Amino acid sequence: MQVKRNKLITLVACTTLLASLLSACGSSDNAGSTSGNASKNSEVSSSVDSDNPYKEPMEISIAFWDIDSEISKIDQDPIAQEILNKFNIKIKPVNTTWDDYAQKIQMWASSGQLPDIFAIDALGTQYQRKWVDQGVVKDLPDLAKYPSLAKFFETPDIAGLSVEGKHYTVPRRMFPSVDWSALDRSVLYRWDLAQKAGITKEPETWDEFKAMLDAIVKQDAEGKKVTGLTAGQVKMIGGLFWLYGNPLATSDGSGGDFKWVEEDGKLIPAVFSKKALPALQNMRDMYDNNLIDPDIALTKPDVAYDKFASGKAAAILIGGGYVNYNKDIYLKRWKEAYPDTEITDNVKVLKPLIGPDGERNHAIFKTYWSESYFSADVSDEKMDRIMALYDYVLSPEGKDLLTYGKLDVDYKVEGDKKVMIGTTSLDEKYPTRMFFKNLVSYETSDSYDMNNPSISNENIRKDAVEYIDWILENTKVPDYNIRLTYMSTPTKDKFSILDHDDLLKVMLSSEPVEQAWEKIMKDYRAKGLDKMIEEVNAKAAEEGMK
Repeated sequence: MQVKRNKLITLVACTTLLASLLSACGSSDNAGSTSGNASKNSEVSSSVDSDNPYKEPMEISIAFWDIDSEISKIDQDPIAQEILNKFNIKIKPVNTTWDDYAQKIQMWASSGQLPDIFAIDALGTQYQRKWVDQGVVKDLPDLAKYPSLAKFFETPDIAGLSVEGKHYTVPRRMFPSVDWSALDRSVLYRWDLAQKAGITKEPETWDEFKAMLDAIVKQDAEGKKVTGLTAGQVKMIGGLFWLYGNPLATSDGSGGDFKWVEEDGKLIPAVFSKKALPALQNMRDMYDNNLIDPDIALTKPDVAYDKFASGKAAAILIGGGYVNYNKDIYLKRWKEAYPDTEITDNVKVLKPLIGPDGERNHAIFKTYWSESYFSADVSDEKMDRIMALYDYVLSPEGKDLLTYGKLDVDYKVEGDKKVMIGTTSLDEKYPTRMFFKNLVSYETSDSYDMNNPSISNENIRKDAVEYIDWILENTKVPDYNIRLTYMSTPTKDKFSILDHDDLLKVMLSSEPVEQAWEKIMKDYRAKGLDKMIEEVNAKAAEEGMK
């Protein structure tokens, strides 16, 4: 264990800038008519072209997570081609990964090499404010021309993101309220392995969850040297381990998403609450007792998914709830590996565990996660095309196309319901359609409906609907003021809390938890923690928030 810790602690992550280029394809002229009315037809065609706002072809460069893979089958996707043709655009993919996207984008921003559109979770960070102040990113045009996009910006926590009356980003809205945040950090566990290890009751408390993991690891029923809990990406771990009594410490991993609580008459970041130590000790105990994958700090998403689906990990922490469970675990792995085995009989989703405070806590984020930004070098004409694309994706027509497929081909309308035609998975038939949807919005709440085929496995969909209903009925979000997270002060604007890094340091340290945490606190104080707290408390008192 000590060797593993030393290896992980001293690991230096290196990222290599990868430029992903597509050769631009020239557009072909329309073939002329061979009929006797060629001249007349030509005049009609010319008239139609003159009224087409998208007659000039455009190439739009987009940096998005694993975009090379996401659009690898774009030429084979009829819906993708319909959208590309509608707006007369070609996509130039600029690949980023979950490991390197922040570093790459900051590098491109500082060197003037940003793509037209780029995706990142940067709101509230120092570099996002610099992009706006220094004119690195383009502000959005008047949205009156784009009614569906304009309506999107009526959501209170999105409308409040304007800077001096201008918007510089399109956030990816996910949920109608923060209660749905429970879906964005889900723990899947191998119930089949648990049963083979003698577990007969699904866990409801942390002690029961740890006992289940311990039984699976020690039994190793399939002889695969099964590990405990792994994670799709290490930035997610705070979304689980802080739930042991300190749920307001959960953040999206951006560094600027920290929430504030009042303790002893003073507002402080929830991460530094006195509730932090018990949560950290619980996590350390799990790691020291082999209940957490010893390679969790190094595991890549696909490796983690493979490990879980193949029975080499007892549980996995993922983002995206049941939508990603269906896509990354069932469709890409389980369906092929175990074609005759129903996944929901063997895999369960952990309900929020009862913590030391007697509460069932879940992760607490915003109603959106991550944002689209647009390079300041984008022309007004190209910006109009991009906004039109975004508006279409958010429109009723675009939503129906990307959710249900083609009318009278993939679904039919019966009264007020959409009824699917056939049983072919839309993800297989239209492999790029979700890229367009996710480019603009991560709105997944509509997937938790038995009439919505986005979650293709009906048993997973049924579990999903029951899960969110259970969450809304059985959990409660603690009180907090989101305005404190958005508040700007001189020190706070430059301050980041990367709690997943801190959690890893505590997890891997050979020192007692208290000592390891005190060193981390000392580092934050050196960066201005006390000054930031002083500024926030003064401003909160001035504005009547305290």
